[in-house]
Amino acid sequence: MNPDHINYQQILSAIPNTSVVLFDPKLKILRVFDRDKILESLFPGQQSLSAWSKHLDSLLKVDLQQFCKDGLGGSKHHMVLDHPAGRINVQVMGLTIVEGNPLGVLYFQKGEETEKAHEEKLVRERDEAEESNDIKGRFLARISHEIRTPLNAIIGFVEQLQKTSLNNKQRNFVNIIDKSSVYLLDLVNEILAFSRLESGELKLDEVDFSLENLFREIYETLSVRAKDKSINLRLSIDERLTMICRGDAFRLKQVVINLVSNGIKFTEYGFVELGVRLLEERNNLIWIRITVKDTGIGIPKNKLKEVFEEYKQATSGIARKHGGSGLGLTISKRLTKAMKGNITVESTVGKGSVFAVDLPLKRSEKEFLSKNVIRINSEELSGTRALLVDDDAMNRALGQIIMEGFNMEVILANDGKEAIEAFEKEKFDVVLLDIHMPEVSGLEVAHFIRKQAKDKDVKIIAVTADILQEEEVLASRDKIDDVLIKPYREINLYNKICQVLEVESKIVLKESVIIDEAEPATSLSYDLSELKQVTRGNMEFFNEMIDTFIENATEGIEQIAKAFSEENWFEIQETAHRLIPSFKHLNIAIIVSGLVEIKSLEMNKHNKSHIESLIGELKTQTSDIVERLSREKYSG
Repeated sequence: MNPDHINYQQILSAIPNTSVVLFDPKLKILRVFDRDKILESLFPGQQSLSAWSKHLDSLLKVDLQQFCKDGLGGSKHHMVLDHPAGRINVQVMGLTIVEGNPLGVLYFQKGEETEKAHEEKLVRERDEAEESNDIKGRFLARISHEIRTPLNAIIGFVEQLQKTSLNNKQRNFVNIIDKSSVYLLDLVNEILAFSRLESGELKLDEVDFSLENLFREIYETLSVRAKDKSINLRLSIDERLTMICRGDAFRLKQVVINLVSNGIKFTEYGFVELGVRLLEERNNLIWIRITVKDTGIGIPKNKLKEVFEEYKQATSGIARKHGGSGLGLTISKRLTKAMKGNITVESTVGKGSVFAVDLPLKRSEKEFLSKNVIRINSEELSGTRALLVDDDAMNRALGQIIMEGFNMEVILANDGKEAIEAFEKEKFDVVLLDIHMPEVSGLEVAHFIRKQAKDKDVKIIAVTADILQEEEVLASRDKIDDVLIKPYREINLYNKICQVLEVESKIVLKESVIIDEAEPATSLSYDLSELKQVTRGNMEFFNEMIDTFIENATEGIEQIAKAFSEENWFEIQETAHRLIPSFKHLNIAIIVSGLVEIKSLEMNKHNKSHIESLIGELKTQTSDIVERLSREKYSG
């Protein structure tokens, strides 16, 4: 029987609000009768069972393809979909046509739920949600208060304990308790503030205050936290804002502290800048703009609208890595709105964020106020041939000693031209390829390998210090197999190589916390543990790596200073970019922050004094580090 001869049109005309789909054993649709546009409302623009199944799988958790397969096998199924288009009954059955070949018939039929019933259901769900939200708010307020009270005692007694005579080990323990307690108190305060905002209990106060003093107080409060992370915290105040203002100073301070704390929390290297300037004066109101700029991890464009929503952070891993309640920005937005202001954000992933708050304040009548251990199975990569391409000697030396530690055979290339020459002569299993190189870039080398050398087998791992390049490089999947972000640790490189070569890596990771009795490190510190680990007790290699770093660092900073004297802004930023990975490998955070700041600045004559100051600091810091590292070398 030819299915085209079956008069389904007549059947449908007798059954209102019904659509019928006829499909073959391969789940290919043969005919569709959708008189009342049910399928069009369920699956707009989609024309296959597989597409429909994906749509239902993601939205309604229904496996439509399995449903249809069961129907072809003789099972009769029925299910109900609660869809925004209305309640839909779905049925399937199999028909045996010619020579035992089955065909499937899928029915979609609208239920009898009226529009009024649907509206009543929505109202009921809204009321339940509001009641649930009210209960949540009351609970948060109560629990926050109950936790905050004993925390005050803990913090108070820790402060007293710090004044007593303690040995270094005890002082370290107390400092850990102190920082953890303050962090927990900040967290609880955020929850408490949020619960008050939700319950409508928040009332704004009006007091006279000095805007300049308020911002300097915020700067002093948070500069210690920034210094702990070796981040440059900067303050810029409009010289016209010396007047006395009237408003809720406490809430304003809370908004700014939230934004600056966020900037510090999500910035590993570079700076956080707090600025305030006068926008305009009208009708006895002073409109100010507060900006908080950082060189942190940034926020993806598709997440910008969500960052002000409660419990929302840009990615699921942020809370695990950086902590926080996910309420700070929500509180800042709601407080700003309560003060009749507005808050916005601009951000670029890998480069940082700028939060801006425009706010009206009254002008006061007053003119002044009274006052880990890792073990890696090196046999897994034994004999693998690698080409390591990098124009930075420090990175070449590091990559070489790490990979030779895996028993790999490593060939070095100083730039893209040498890499192409090496590839014309020899074959490799894997290429570790720096992307940012002069003359011939890493991507051009990859293009040569794939298109001209026509080698589809060698695995190419692109290496970049710029996280923004990751997406750009990954888009070149015809050339690149994976991306590695500088600075990388031994375990990162090991995993990448094993992954692209499809080698099953076996890693034993031991974690322990050891509190040393040594004095706390100064902000100008370094960490040689990774270097000692990768050199594996080879004193000659260790000394060579130290010498290479010293030479690169000294020449690089001098090159920046020379470029500055010639006002060669491009050369300054390029050299800073090249030096960052070397300093990161030794965890010299304060110099990395200075280099990141130079790289992110607008290079022009207007910034000349600031750039000169930064370069002066870098020269002094580098000189100190070089002198101390020279003493770290093994003597013969």
